[in-house]
Amino acid sequence: MNGVTSQLSAPQEFTVFVDGQAAMTGPDRAALVEFQQKVARLQRAASGALETANQLKTRLGLIKRALHETPTAEAKLTSDASSIEKRANEILRALRGDNALRQRQEILPSSIIERVGTIVSDQRMSTSAPTQTQKDQYADAAKEFEQVLDQLRTLIEGDLARLEKAMEAAGAPWTPGRIPEWKDS
Repeated sequence: MNGVTSQLSAPQEFTVFVDGQAAMTGPDRAALVEFQQKVARLQRAASGALETANQLKTRLGLIKRALHETPTAEAKLTSDASSIEKRANEILRALRGDNALRQRQEILPSSIIERVGTIVSDQRMSTSAPTQTQKDQYADAAKEFEQVLDQLRTLIEGDLARLEKAMEAAGAPWTPGRIPEWKDS
């Protein structure tokens, strides 16, 4: 109260019981916890990659506009930006699915994010070891995600970095994520 913390009571001990845990064997419980932790790590990484790819799309829109406003920029730079954007779209399709086809009610295979979300949802209140189907879904999603993450990393750390360096050399307007170079003449 008024910036002063006061102890209201002495610490109390209590025991938490998970409903249905009594029916689980020790190995089943350990397998469940281990699997849930693996899936949570994959979900964290996939969500981060999706957000990074979304930010890349925004960044590329600004880059293309900046190149349009740079008279000294070679046409190849705009072509490179379009190529990077096309590859970013492919990465986004792998991560979240094809929104255009989904809007037309097309039947699509599950995206990485959807598969991971299904596993998380199925495991959230589970009181049994993961099923073989869930393990297979995880393995497939993790394998596909590893490839997509490598593509995203190459795109940002390689191709985008080269494009932004060339933009700086051409005197293009500043764009988010690009550190300007400065030397007093």
